[in-house]
Amino acid sequence: MSLIMVHHFLAGTDLTREQAEQEILDLVQWETEHGYGMDVTVAELGEIAEQYYGHKPRIIENPTTDDLKRLLAGGQPVIVPAAGRMLGNPYFSGDGPWYHMLILKGYGWRNFITNDPGTRRGEGYEYKFSTLHTAIHDWTGVREEIQKGRSAVLVLEKF
Repeated sequence: MSLIMVHHFLAGTDLTREQAEQEILDLVQWETEHGYGMDVTVAELGEIAEQYYGHKPRIIENPTTDDLKRLLAGGQPVIVPAAGRMLGNPYFSGDGPWYHMLILKGYGWRNFITNDPGTRRGEGYEYKFSTLHTAIHDWTGVREEIQKGRSAVLVLEKF
């Protein structure tokens, strides 16, 4: 869902709930047909963004909080892969997802402002800089080992 949301932001198009539901189904079908699993790494998400939408992906490894703030100040949303349970979002079901992707869309004095598709209350949800930064972990292939995943984020270049 994060990819779909960023695509519509970059395209300058609206996204209704009904449209989002259909686009998720279409994208999942495409991913399955092209051999992608249910969870993907940021590199794989970059490939999907390029092949499916025509965006140019850029992966930033070991981003600092200042790196992320600079990207956001430049108007670029950032897709963040995270160890979902490290986020501590009270609106997640149970302990939260093992692996989760969300979008950074801005920042304030002490928090990143996100669009977090993992919860109905995710629009504009704020995470402390330190909480989010610590939770950045790419998919390892094993959910219980997500905290061993590399620190990397995805930025898509506007077309």
